[in-house]
Amino acid sequence: MKNINTILNRLWQLFQRRQRAKKLGFKFNRVSDFNLPDTIVCLGKQDKISIPSEPGMMGEFIEVILDDCYNIEKLVKKLARTNIKILDIGSNVGLFGIAARQAFPDAIIHSYEPNPNLEKYLKNQAQIANFKYYLEAVGIENGKMNLIFDEKGASARTRSFVDDEGSIQMTAFRQVIERLGGEVDFAKIDCEGAEWLLFQDTQPWQSIKNLAMEYHLRKKDQTLAKVRENLQNLGFKIDAELEYDQYYGLIFASRN
Repeated sequence: MKNINTILNRLWQLFQRRQRAKKLGFKFNRVSDFNLPDTIVCLGKQDKISIPSEPGMMGEFIEVILDDCYNIEKLVKKLARTNIKILDIGSNVGLFGIAARQAFPDAIIHSYEPNPNLEKYLKNQAQIANFKYYLEAVGIENGKMNLIFDEKGASARTRSFVDDEGSIQMTAFRQVIERLGGEVDFAKIDCEGAEWLLFQDTQPWQSIKNLAMEYHLRKKDQTLAKVRENLQNLGFKIDAELEYDQYYGLIFASRN
């Protein structure tokens, strides 16, 4: 029975990938012969998509665009109204912005990415999916920071640290919320461990109604149980979890 369920799940995943790819104007047969598309259909128009050739980008594209790893589509009925507000912290090259725009054509979307090397890609995606991006990090206070780049060149694994002499703008979490009008219907947070700093400022979290967050466990006192505790103390209900390995995963939460 377990093997049958596994096969059925894989077939359903393949079906969904092909359906999503079709809506976006390209074909998907299977992972082994898939190449990143040059163009994508967004808001009814076919445009050139800009994605760097680097380790992990293929997997990132499949997860965000074809697998809907952030469960965006599940929120469509729940947020069935115009001008909902979506916040993307850690936008990388802007794939989440495209996925969010597909699900919510009228949404107001703000994306934050501190890595200046990704701006040309993020700018392209922002233009075709009509979202606003800020080349800034998000912290608990306004200030400066620097980046630690992945040795293999994978931009998705870039980490940040606060540095008064840093070259990158850091914007306070509460100010990020204010830019969206003081409330967020859906926040996707993937900031490579900086979520632990954001937990220290409890006030901005109260303005977020639905959350998809990639958590990172890099220190002894950083555990999944602690992530749950922080979110529950902030008034969230844990809806689902997806554990990739012992160091990171996805957690979904909402307010009643």
